[in-house]
This record gives sequence, structure tokens and C-alpha cells, in this order.
Amino acid sequence: MPALSFTGDRQLRFPAPDVARGFMLALIALANVPWWLKYFPDYPANRSELLQVMNAADQWWFIVRSLFVDRRAYPLFSILFGFGMAIMAMRTMERERRAAREAVSSEVSAGWAPVQHQIFDEEVERRARRAASRLIRRRGWWMLAFGALHGMVFAGDIIGAYGLVAVIFAEVVVSGRAWLLSLIGALFTAVFVLSMWGIAIAAGSGSMTLGSHPRGALHPLFPLISLGEWIIVTPMTLLMSLVVPSVMIGVGVARLGLLQDPPGHRAILGAIAAGGLTVGAAGGIPFALGQLGWAFADSLTWANPLYHLSGLVGACGWLALLALIGGGPRESLGTVCTFLSAIGRRSMTAYLSQTLVFILVFGGLGVLGVRFVGSAVGALIALGVWVLIGIGCILAEVRGSSRGPAERALRSLVARSARPLPMPALPVAAAQDEASASASGASWGGVDGTDPT
Repeated sequence: MPALSFTGDRQLRFPAPDVARGFMLALIALANVPWWLKYFPDYPANRSELLQVMNAADQWWFIVRSLFVDRRAYPLFSILFGFGMAIMAMRTMERERRAAREAVSSEVSAGWAPVQHQIFDEEVERRARRAASRLIRRRGWWMLAFGALHGMVFAGDIIGAYGLVAVIFAEVVVSGRAWLLSLIGALFTAVFVLSMWGIAIAAGSGSMTLGSHPRGALHPLFPLISLGEWIIVTPMTLLMSLVVPSVMIGVGVARLGLLQDPPGHRAILGAIAAGGLTVGAAGGIPFALGQLGWAFADSLTWANPLYHLSGLVGACGWLALLALIGGGPRESLGTVCTFLSAIGRRSMTAYLSQTLVFILVFGGLGVLGVRFVGSAVGALIALGVWVLIGIGCILAEVRGSSRGPAERALRSLVARSARPLPMPALPVAAAQDEASASASGASWGGVDGTDPT
């Protein structure tokens, strides 16, 4: 499979993020399937009832899910989203710098004094940063629109939350300042931990419900009800989860170049993979055992925050492991990486397709009279759905389609909604040379670049 970048034929696409996204979609499917199981008529109404119907396979799968999937999948998703935004910003700025400088003829710039070159370079940099932040924010608004449509059938949609992050933190992503990324990540982590701690104290151990999926109910106004839930959940996600800290980590990962050159960072990625997955698993043990009632029965006040925080560490472990598997840019990938990368190149389409296929599968089971599906069977169905979508992505790859319909639609909408962004003003002394300025005027008054991803 070719590893050419979607940003242009002359750029190599980094396979590691695509491989990670492809595998991440399997984790997302496993994490989201309980949301759909709750709509079966005989789904237990509370934790005690659910414990009674769980067989040994369900219980052991719940432990595995708690250690490696739940609260570990969405931080991985968030890190990769932050990485993608940072790469987008860097490539946009590089393109806009080049366009601004090429718009000035060599005859004009040759007569500039050093201070004029400095002034112009500063203006070029400001314009490049503005173009990148406008692109990210515009993309974020369109992601919110996509998320709202998806939210009408799946209130747990995460696209909208990422769009909101892009809108709010566009300038932060563009700046890429380590201290600012760290500060924002630390502040949102502190807010999250305090909120989790407060909720646990107020609710007590009885709030442990084997997941946050109370029994669902179908209603004629379900799309509007679901959209209303999405509108509430989306902004709350930024405060009641580790999405923002994870995105900031992703931006930092892009700046460090870890995913762009995994072979060159093999030692540190190996350490992160081993340490991250170990910490992530260990941090989920008290919560998982407490949920099942096997141990740590009264540990919610500290086990729940630990569960989430260790999930972020576990997500970093997954990312490092998948980066090592994905490797660096090359002309062809192996069978496994080709499959994962094909999904990763179409991650939004694959994510939205999961909802559609889940509705068809579980709706069909409901029509056939199935009244309850256990979590272990649900996990097998989720993996089957992921494989089916992966096969579709491979077929699209064979047909020569480099991206999915959702990616094409988003790219088109972002590009069409671009507005003109004036080129930097020439230094005063150089602007007096009207003839030379006129010669370069054909390139003046460009727009901020179309979506490079």
C-alpha cells in the first residue's frame, strides 16, 4: 500500500498514526457497544440485576475491558486528534510562509535593509499562524455540525467534542508552546479529578454501575431526545473527561516527532509502551474488581479517579506500541499494517459507520426476538463490525479511493468556507517601488489554505 500523504503527492504520509487510528477504532467499537446493548428489553435496570445475569465470560471480559479498553480508547482517540491538528497547523504554516515569500519578486526584496527583512518575516509568520488557526477553527465548526447529525442517533458522539476543542484551542495548537500545552493539560486534569472525586463522595459506592450505560428506551422522538443529550454532553465532556489533556499530549507528540520517525525513537517508544500499558492495567484493577464486588467494595472515591488517570497513561502505552508496529514512512506496508492503515485513513467514516452497522445488527436481533445480549457476546459483535468495516476500507483502497466519504465531505466543506486572508504588507521603503510591487501583485491577497488533511 502506498504511503503517500493526503497533503500532496510530494509528501510521505506517516503510517504510524494511521495504524494507530485503525486499531483505535476496534477499541472504540468495544467501548461503545455497551451503549447499544442497553436498548434490549431485558437489559438489567441496575448493577445488582446486571451482576446476576453476568456469566463468567462476561465478568472476565469486563475486567479485560476495564484494564485495556474503557477510558483507554477515547484518550488514544484524543491524542491522535491533537497530533493531526498539530501536523495540519505545521504544514499550513509552512505552505503559507512559502506562498507569502514567493509573492515578492527578488527585485523588490533585494533592495531591503536588514530591518525591513525582519519586519517582513515577522508579518509572514503572523499571517501563517493566523491562516493555520483559522483553518483549525473552521474545521472545528464543521466537526461540530457533523457531531450534531451523528448525535441524533448516538448521544455518545465524540466528534462534536473534538470540534469544540479545535474551536477553543486553535491558537494553542498553532503555537505549540510546551509550557502552554502543559499548563492547560494540568488545569483540565485538576478540574476533572476534583469533579470525579466530588461526585464519588456525593454518590457513595452505590453509584458503581458496571459502566455508565443505564437502560435505554426507544421513543418516537428519539432523534430529538438524543440530540438534546448530545448538546449537554458535548461541552461537559471537556470538563468531565481527559479529552483536553489528551489533545495537548497529542500536539506535543507531533512537535517531538515521535510518530513521524518511530524507528529513530524506538527506545523511548518501547519504554512508554511497556510502562504505559502496565500502569494503565494496574490502575484499572481496583475499579474493575470493585464494580464486580470481588474486592475494593468501598474504594470509589479514589478508584474512579485512578481508573481514569491510569487510562490516559494506558492510552499513551497503546500509542507507543502501535507507533512501533506502524514504523516510519515507506512505500509499502505489511498485511496487518495495511488493514489497520486503510481504516485509519478513513477514521471518521469508519467511526460513523460503526453506529450505522450497530443499529442494523442490534435492530435485526431485536426484530428476531432477542431480548438480551451479554457483554462478552457484544464484544464479539463489536469486533465483527470493526472487521467488516475494515474490509470495506480495503475494498475502497483497491478501487483507488484515498479517503472515505466523511473525510471528503469535511475536506470540501472546510475548503469551500475559506475566506480571503491578505498577504503581509510590504515594508514601507519597498512599497514605494510601485512597479516591482505591481509585478508581484498577482499573487497578493491569497486565502488561508484549504484543509491539508
